[in-house]
Amino acid sequence: MKELREQILELVCELVRIRSTEDRLDELQKVVDFVEERLKHPNLLIHRYEHNGKPSLVATFHETKWPKVMFVGHLDVVEGEDEQFEPRIEGDRIYGRGVIDMKGPDAVMIQLFFDLAKEGIKPDIGLMLTTDEEVGSKDGVEYLLKHEGWGADFAIIPDSGGTFEIVYKGKGVLHLKAIAKGKASHGSRPWLGHNAIDSLIDFYTELKNMFPKEPCGIPDHWHHTLNLGKINGGKVVNQVPDYAEMHLDIRFIEPWTSESMFNHIKKIADRHSVGLEVVSRGEPVATDPNHPYVQAFKKAAEHVLGRQLKLVVEHGATDGRFFAEKKIQNIVTCSEGGGAHSPNEWASISSYLKLYQAFRIFLKEL
Repeated sequence: MKELREQILELVCELVRIRSTEDRLDELQKVVDFVEERLKHPNLLIHRYEHNGKPSLVATFHETKWPKVMFVGHLDVVEGEDEQFEPRIEGDRIYGRGVIDMKGPDAVMIQLFFDLAKEGIKPDIGLMLTTDEEVGSKDGVEYLLKHEGWGADFAIIPDSGGTFEIVYKGKGVLHLKAIAKGKASHGSRPWLGHNAIDSLIDFYTELKNMFPKEPCGIPDHWHHTLNLGKINGGKVVNQVPDYAEMHLDIRFIEPWTSESMFNHIKKIADRHSVGLEVVSRGEPVATDPNHPYVQAFKKAAEHVLGRQLKLVVEHGATDGRFFAEKKIQNIVTCSEGGGAHSPNEWASISSYLKLYQAFRIFLKEL
């Protein structure tokens, strides 16, 4: 176990030191090259892809694009200070950018696949690693599933952070840009113009009525939500604005889909002569909690941890939405850690080992 700890820890440190943020395309290439080298083994098949400058990698033990289980991770991280890219170890904790989100869990999966290959064990599983999850996954998981034909019977995504809880349901996401056009006139004569901002306000006021008001009184807030994240329009105070736009973040639960939600909102927008552009979308995740793979992983993790695990819901979007769109059941989980995207991002080193052990036991159950 000590040797495994050192192997995983060394791998995490090497990954953290690669500053693979969205704007550093050379570092994104470097991190995928590094992983490919670490996975190099006669029993593993490595498939490399690149779309819009974002590289990705899929490793399998067999010639298939549809393994029984796909393990999914991302190698990109959000920006941070220089010192965050030099990992720091204090007791059982490791600090650094990506140690929990999610280069630490990536290292666990990389080590797992290499160990299986070295031992001559060739399960029908795959490892998908991408480099654009932090900016929407359009050139990573979405591209690989929609355009390269990858899929699986089931997917496991160790990317939630926390305490090994198993996320089996997640909200869908719809990011929209709403655009209103008006007619400019002098601010002292508004009757000669048409205020584009007013059109957006009227649209947004009606739109809000279809969403619960907060505080809603529902403990887990398992309902549709709406956030107006950005709005701009107008040039000077004494001019009626002829253009305005707002950006909306909508989260929704099944049985709604991104299409049904968009169509409903469009009817409201049309009444106010507001145009809509889809910035990004993703479907809700609704995995059967009694799915045999869900129960197998839950049993394996509980055995390692020595305690019961909860099945929980997720309000934010994960890469699970792209698998859900292809009707692929999936769960999101993770080792222990916290502070993702913060200066004090941390992970428990011993929990890396527990995640590794849980994966090994789970694979035996298959």
